[in-house]
Amino acid sequence: MTTDDQRTAIVLLGRGGVAKSTTGELTELAAQLAQQWPGAQVQPAFIDRWQPDLPAALTTCADAGAQTIAILPLMLPDEAALRRWLHKVAMRWRAARGDGSPKLVFAESLSHAVPLPALLADAARRTLASQPDVPTLVGDDDWQNGPKGWSSVPEHTHHALWCTGPRCAAIGAVALWPVLTGTINDTPELKKRVRPLQTSCQYPCNHGPLMIVYPEGVWYGPLDADGIRRTLECHVLCHEVDAATHVHGPQTLADA
Repeated sequence: MTTDDQRTAIVLLGRGGVAKSTTGELTELAAQLAQQWPGAQVQPAFIDRWQPDLPAALTTCADAGAQTIAILPLMLPDEAALRRWLHKVAMRWRAARGDGSPKLVFAESLSHAVPLPALLADAARRTLASQPDVPTLVGDDDWQNGPKGWSSVPEHTHHALWCTGPRCAAIGAVALWPVLTGTINDTPELKKRVRPLQTSCQYPCNHGPLMIVYPEGVWYGPLDADGIRRTLECHVLCHEVDAATHVHGPQTLADA
């Protein structure tokens, strides 16, 4: 372990998901990379739908003493607009940290950084040589039918569409998702009426964290933990638009 290794951190940056099983792979990959690079700190991060987000991961690395942080985006295909926005997120994080913030470097696209075609060809060869076919994997499972519960529409009168796109995620939307679901589940009347759903980017990002309540189509933001409860109770239980967080849509529910 060298002094340089101790001052280096690596952020593996990927897309998130709604289940821990979909994000555990990136966490495990980070642990394996840490074993390959003793002394360097390796931190997973997610650009949407899960946490930690990129600013939180950078803070963790900097607080641990990293002087250089390499950010490795693992998404394919590589979206130029998304990468450019990630650069801005990193710059805003540096500005908020002030003087003495670590040096930040972004890796090039995964398809350019590694010999990906050769790796994929090798993976295909190993798959053909070692893996069973799909009928063997499925076995006796009832593959022609999904669970009966998937045919039942939940009882609800409203949808709360919560944005977990990259820009809202970077300002705390993913961390607030448990607050939204907890508020609904802990309030019997809300639980009976509201179905919360995560969405990708809804685009008025400067108003995030953002929520749209349907069927009336009222957009609310920016929301924090207190604003989530107040807005839902106001809209769903009191049948009024929360003026404090109203962004777009009917000004009153009578207009909806």
